[in-house]
Amino acid sequence: GYGGDGDYTGLRVEADRTEAVATPLAQVPRGLADAQAVLAGPEPHAEIGSRCSAPYDCPFRAHCWPATEHPVTSLPRLGGRRLDELLARGIVDVRDLPPAEVPAGGAKRVWRAARAGRPELDRAALKALRELAYPRYYLDFETIGSAVPRGAGRRPYQPVPFQWSLHVEPAPGVLEHAECLDTSGTQPARAVALALLAAAGTAGPGVVWSDYEARCLNGLVALCPDLAGRLQALRDRLVDILPVVRRGYYHPAMRGSWSIKAVLPTLAPELDYAQLDGVQDGAMAQQAYLAAIDPATDAAQRAVLREQLLRYCGQDTLAMVRVVQALS
Repeated sequence: GYGGDGDYTGLRVEADRTEAVATPLAQVPRGLADAQAVLAGPEPHAEIGSRCSAPYDCPFRAHCWPATEHPVTSLPRLGGRRLDELLARGIVDVRDLPPAEVPAGGAKRVWRAARAGRPELDRAALKALRELAYPRYYLDFETIGSAVPRGAGRRPYQPVPFQWSLHVEPAPGVLEHAECLDTSGTQPARAVALALLAAAGTAGPGVVWSDYEARCLNGLVALCPDLAGRLQALRDRLVDILPVVRRGYYHPAMRGSWSIKAVLPTLAPELDYAQLDGVQDGAMAQQAYLAAIDPATDAAQRAVLREQLLRYCGQDTLAMVRVVQALS
């Protein structure tokens, strides 16, 4: 990890790559001519398949793939070879898959919901949501990780929490909110950790969506070893509700995804991330944070960025509250 002493020796190494680029550089004119020939000709035919997202989604995917309400890619754990086989047979919609070919488990539920056009709910599987003890603490972190470590004890790309939101249900029907956002530009870990420990109490489940918050707390332990015991105690209280929702709920509008942003519109459509101003996802939150701590950002703009960050992170925890309420 970086010692925080301003010594970045060895982080960057300069090397002469002139000879290495000589051969590909000579091939550029031919490559340009080939590209121009393709543009001048008719649209080439390309078979759709798993290759369209390997290693990344092709920007022409929406152009080449047939538009369908329930694409076959909604099926969970659909391997590349199986996907290519289905597409070669003209099966592009989940509903076109013969019943005998639908895998058991989550895929079967996705297929049934798409065919029926309505959600599936397994009340027994969702029992764990109803049995969450009070008080309940719904927690979400926002983190930043830079290639160049910016504080002592950090490593490249290490995610460091700079913000959290905590919706608290002390009792049924009662909802409180606490939040923390450090835009001082200094190492945010300690201020974030101390504020969270003060707000999260010592008992009651910490409700989270996936294991990301547990990993964030582990990171705070490494950065604030004197707070390790209290942070680990909070980590041990975390309850990941994603597996519970995955087992007990599916709506065809989710298109095979159980991300909070896919589940939420089917249960609480009034909480629309697209209506948030400025910050609507984690990547945008990171960009807003970097702008907020930039000394060149004026006070008025910094205030706007802070408000956008607080609203976005607050919606993440409120989303969990609404999901638990709806499925309970």
